[in-house]
Amino acid sequence: MKKLFLILLLLLQIPTAFGNNQNEDPTSKKIIGYWYMNENRNVKWIFTQDGKVYNYNKDAFQVMYKYRISHSCGNNSSDTIEFITLMDKDGNEFCFRINKVNENKNGILSLTKMDNMQTLVFVNDINIKTGQ
Repeated sequence: MKKLFLILLLLLQIPTAFGNNQNEDPTSKKIIGYWYMNENRNVKWIFTQDGKVYNYNKDAFQVMYKYRISHSCGNNSSDTIEFITLMDKDGNEFCFRINKVNENKNGILSLTKMDNMQTLVFVNDINIKTGQ
């Protein structure tokens, strides 16, 4: 009976260990790379693995931020929503809700700036056409 109970317990643990879509990269990996603003392809954000994002306009460097992806940002918090916090060199923080990051490898990053609820859409290929 104890063996049966242990086997049952182990079987119940398998969905917990393997049920979280192992093929899906976390947001922190999917966001790495070049992202061009959909409305103005001259604006480019480059997210790096070391937690920095570089902002360019017409290939001219504008500003560098440190970024953090978590379930809270400023006064916003959720167990199901991810946020990205950008921090400039003066310690000012800018909070964005992450709507989508390259879902189904569609090349689209969608963020909502939390202070004004403006949606920002980026593409990871300058030639991608979006309906947005």
